Amino acid sequence: MKNAKVSVLMTIYNHQNYLKDAIESIISQSYKNWELIAIDNGSTDNSKKILKKIKNKKIKTFFFKKNLGRTNCLNVGLKKCKGDFIAILDSDDVAHKHRIKFQLNEFNLDKELSLLATDFNYINQKGKITPYPKLKSTLPENLHIKPRIFLLRNFFAHSSVMYRRLIIKKIGRYPSKFIYSQDYALYLKIFQKYKIKFLNKKLVNIRAPHKKSETIRVLGSNIETKEHIRLLIWNIFNFNTSLYEKFLILTKLSIKILKFCVPKNLINKELKILN
Repeated sequence: MKNAKVSVLMTIYNHQNYLKDAIESIISQSYKNWELIAIDNGSTDNSKKILKKIKNKKIKTFFFKKNLGRTNCLNVGLKKCKGDFIAILDSDDVAHKHRIKFQLNEFNLDKELSLLATDFNYINQKGKITPYPKLKSTLPENLHIKPRIFLLRNFFAHSSVMYRRLIIKKIGRYPSKFIYSQDYALYLKIFQKYKIKFLNKKLVNIRAPHKKSETIRVLGSNIETKEHIRLLIWNIFNFNTSLYEKFLILTKLSIKILKFCVPKNLINKELKILN
């Protein structure tokens, strides 16, 4: 599919400060056979107004009066996508000019490839590339060589991901029971039966967590920890793991359960005593 159509799926919620840059990064793509499915998920800021002002036949806009939740919004968006491939771009992130072109090249070279993620830069609220100190290690250097590291943790930035639309018809959409880790849950469903790959090219700029980001909205809750526990358990029973992989997963699971069961302030208190 050298001239395959790509549907870029963008869900939007209160990103008035970043939305124009996100959309412009798609309009400016060197690969031109794309459509943008832009869905405003009940924004209460000026995101709707910004979206309504954009006049481009390749951009299809949809508006919800109330926030459906990110997972539901993504799944509604998947129904609207008509392309051969689906690429994700969050409304506060920015795609590299050749992102679609480079990713499609990988799919053309490997017909068995079903999902492709890429490396990325972090950018601050002003759009400047910045380190992200909260993550000790964002992406293992050998992720493209040993993708099964993926069974321990989600190393894929959602905004860097592209997958074949046909795969969604085979395995289903984003799991509706996941509020925050719906992307990781989908990748694992694909990884269970199909080939996934990490491309060592920085093709997207990911906005570091800010007060309007999904990460900040769940910060302080146990949502992410709960969902990661469920996925680690799922991995043990749904992948043909080696003894070493089982050990790694169970170790990770134990740490997650400990974090979930023991209050953070108690852990910090005990650490101070030890010091």
